[in-house]
Amino acid sequence: MAAVLDCFDAVGGHHPATLGSLHARFSVPLKRYFRSYRLSAADVEDLIQDVFVRLAGPAGEADLLKPEAFVFTLARNLVRDRARRLYTRAQAKSIAIEEADLSCERPTPDRCAELTQLVQQVEQALGSVRPNARKVFLLHRVDGISYAEIAMHMKISISMVEKHIMSAIIAIRGVEQYKRQRSGFTVARPDADPFACLEI
Repeated sequence: MAAVLDCFDAVGGHHPATLGSLHARFSVPLKRYFRSYRLSAADVEDLIQDVFVRLAGPAGEADLLKPEAFVFTLARNLVRDRARRLYTRAQAKSIAIEEADLSCERPTPDRCAELTQLVQQVEQALGSVRPNARKVFLLHRVDGISYAEIAMHMKISISMVEKHIMSAIIAIRGVEQYKRQRSGFTVARPDADPFACLEI
């Protein structure tokens, strides 16, 4: 209330007693009115003060005979002015939907279905080789384990590791769809390629 009366003094408007009476009468209804627009507590207080500053000025002199209508007309206009300012600021930081780059690197649902089927076919091809060959291939191409580590882990020679991997690669190359899909499938990032680990 003191801040409001200070504003009244600054603008040199109505007698503080009259404005104090208006403040006591309308401050709570105005608070409810502004809160109905889901404004923050600080914005509500600022707008209430703006209403009474306008009432204190020359423009409010003739309208205080019907204060209720004038007070809420002021309040409505202040809310509209605020909305217009916010809209103008938002426009400056916005772009038209036509200008937005909404491209997506993820495959389409149809492409996902094709890739799922392709993975199943590659798994079938690997299932046709000897278990040790499949295991060696997956350890190297999927888990990233070196030939020497695989040889040591499985107690076989490095040359045998190479033979196992080659037999798995030959089986995968036999998948006709795999060869066709790989020739036409490109991705923006290597880590987005579900077959990067099967590069042959």
